[in-house]
Amino acid sequence: MKKYILIFSLLIAFTSNLLAQKGERLEAMKIGFITERLNLTAEEAKVFWPVYNKFTEELKKLRQSTKGKITEEMADMPNMTDAEAEKVLADMVNFKINEAELLKKYAAEFKKVLPVKKVVLLFKAENDFKRELLKQLANRKKD
Repeated sequence: MKKYILIFSLLIAFTSNLLAQKGERLEAMKIGFITERLNLTAEEAKVFWPVYNKFTEELKKLRQSTKGKITEEMADMPNMTDAEAEKVLADMVNFKINEAELLKKYAAEFKKVLPVKKVVLLFKAENDFKRELLKQLANRKKD
């Protein structure tokens, strides 16, 4: 039994390591993509990336806390009462409002370290990066 637990533990550790490496590689691709699209100077990059990292961290925390809660609330959708559905809907709307407020807050922060045109390009570059990833995923599924 101990042998199986050890093997299982090693498998989990190996899988976690692979996922971490994949996440790091994806993050490096995103950084390169955004840096290139924004045509950041060395000085701009030095002040931009700490602000951007704070933004993405706050956004990640918001998504993790809210979406997990909403997913959990929706687990038994067919048996949900109207009152429970109303609460889930309110949570969904509040999530979008909080996400928009965070975007507004950081748009102002980004304008302190970048020209406004580059701030607009940033949000376009993020969308383009997501679109490119989805396109690559779709192409992998075809092969």
